[in-house]
Amino acid sequence: MKRFYGASALALCAFGAPAYADVTPQQVWDDLEAYMQGFGYSVTATEAMDGSNLNLTDVVMSMQVAEEDIIAAFSMDSMTLTDQGDGTVAIDFPSVMPVTIKGTDGGDDVDVTINLGQEAMKLVVSGDPDNLTYDYSADKMTIALGKMMADGEEITRDMLRVDVEAGPISGQSTVLRAAGLQSISQTMDYGDITYDIAFNDPDSEDSGLLNGLLNGVTASGETVMPMDIDYSDPAAMFAAGFGVDVTMGHTGGRMDFSVTERSGATSGKTSSGGGSLTFAMSSDNMAYKLSGSDVSVDVTSPEIPMPISAQLAETGFSLNVPLKAADAPQDANIEVVLGGFEMAEMLWNIFDPAANLPRDPATIRVALDAEVTPFADLFDPEAMEKIEMEDGVPGELNSVSLRELVIDAVGAKIMGSGAFTFDNTDMESFDGLPRPEGKLDVSISGANGLLDQLIAMGLLADEDAMGARMMMGMFSVPGSEPDTATSEIVINAEGHILANGQRLK
Repeated sequence: MKRFYGASALALCAFGAPAYADVTPQQVWDDLEAYMQGFGYSVTATEAMDGSNLNLTDVVMSMQVAEEDIIAAFSMDSMTLTDQGDGTVAIDFPSVMPVTIKGTDGGDDVDVTINLGQEAMKLVVSGDPDNLTYDYSADKMTIALGKMMADGEEITRDMLRVDVEAGPISGQSTVLRAAGLQSISQTMDYGDITYDIAFNDPDSEDSGLLNGLLNGVTASGETVMPMDIDYSDPAAMFAAGFGVDVTMGHTGGRMDFSVTERSGATSGKTSSGGGSLTFAMSSDNMAYKLSGSDVSVDVTSPEIPMPISAQLAETGFSLNVPLKAADAPQDANIEVVLGGFEMAEMLWNIFDPAANLPRDPATIRVALDAEVTPFADLFDPEAMEKIEMEDGVPGELNSVSLRELVIDAVGAKIMGSGAFTFDNTDMESFDGLPRPEGKLDVSISGANGLLDQLIAMGLLADEDAMGARMMMGMFSVPGSEPDTATSEIVINAEGHILANGQRLK
């Protein structure tokens, strides 16, 4: 379904800077038709030439949803491709273009209509048939739920409402075909996106509302597809050259929501100062990165004794893993960031009414780099099934580097870094795990002060705090400043574990 909506939007809003070469309306239509067929669509239309212009009627682009008895179809009553006399072609679309989704899903009938709308859309195509450039703009584009049937009864708009609006919109795209591959490069500016979703169950007291705004939404990326692509065979698809690299972002947003049930109403709001998402995948590796700034959350609920309010100055998650079988170690990494976490004074006062604990913003940051050797392509189902049947593993871990570790909260701070290699021929020294060799350095500050405060608050017993202090004493040595400690954990080539030079294993 994501392919359907994404490809439909791109086909209708294909975009790019003029290449100043002659192209005809028929060539443009042939390109769009081939483009959609490349995504697995069946395309039908009635074509009629009007001088040098091409008129299309009864345009339908349909596709069966994989593994489901459902047909998704995008249709237009008419579509005109106009020769502008300067080697470029302008495309006119109807103001409303319906998407229908019909069939059965698990024995249940599916009948949904979604209306795509546009205002003042301008689309100009230039270039040559193997290298077309699209340049487009629109005052506004909309998505609205038109009709939904369930169990033979229509779900009316007062029962379910879905409206999305974006604009002003502009963008550019190029479609290049060569050597059996289709390369699509694109940049998009969606302007501001607003959404309004509401439901009201007439047979109960349940209802809900969700609406919000994203400012300055942009997207850019490149997709490479084989001309004869088979989405049902991922291994062959990637081997033939499929790849995608997309980045999306926004400059800030907000969301308001409320849900009413028998127990009462839950409501809240969120906001952010901006964020971005990057996703890239090829036959070699997959990379994913998500980040946000100045995130705030406020929630009230009858099941919560008081309102919840919290803020995060920075959020982030990134992951990079290899996907292809290799004879040598490949790079991988993961990073998690939760920076500048703060919560409302009212929440603090629940467990710390005397304000014994520092209420400075808390931060957690972890970054790991690794080298791994995949034994099989992760998108090859036969190879993965063979590994599973033989109780094998899909790869081995060769090394890990703790690039950064920061835990900073309630007056205490832990920092660390280190690196280990792994001997996968020695699975006995560490009970079935490859034997590590390397060093980990850790520094701690404010730990004893935090234990004292927890005891004073009655949250920690003296004997429990004593056990924690003894554990720190076993693995660390006092630092140069008050209430600080450092620790050096070493695992040597013999499999011995040493803490600050003292052997533990």
